[in-house]
Amino acid sequence: MTTLGAAGLLIWWAEGSKSRRDKRWKSAVSYPVEVTNTDPRIIRLFMRFMNDEMGVGVARFKLQLQIHAGDDQECLEAYWSEITGIPRDKFQRTIIRPVGNKPGKSKGTCKVRFSDKLVYNALEKRLYALLESISGIGAVG
Repeated sequence: MTTLGAAGLLIWWAEGSKSRRDKRWKSAVSYPVEVTNTDPRIIRLFMRFMNDEMGVGVARFKLQLQIHAGDDQECLEAYWSEITGIPRDKFQRTIIRPVGNKPGKSKGTCKVRFSDKLVYNALEKRLYALLESISGIGAVG
C-alpha cells in the first residue's frame, strides 16, 4: 500500500463518518464517505487519496461548512472552494454557529461528502487490511 493510501484510510477512519441506519426508513442504511476537519491539509490529502487511489473525482463531492457568526461567509466559501476544487454550486447550506472563543482566527470546519455503498465498502475493506498489516487488528465484530 502506498503512503498516500495509508494516510487517506487513516484520515477517513479517524475523521470520517461511518455507516448507519437511516431513521427515516426502517431498513435503510446510509454509506457516507465523509471527512470533516478544520485543517485544509487534511481535507486536501483526503481528496487526493480519493482521486488517486480510489478513482473518485472531485465532481462526486459536495461540501458543507460550519462557521461562526460574524465570519465572512463569502470569503470562507471561496477559500474552501479553492482548497478542495469543489465549485460553490456543489456546497450545501453553510451552518452558522454562535461566536466562538477565537473570533476571526478560524477558517471554519469543512465537511467533504458523498454517499456510495460500493466505495464505502471498498474503503472499509482496505482499512481492515491496513490495520491487520500494522498490528494484527482486522475487523472487530
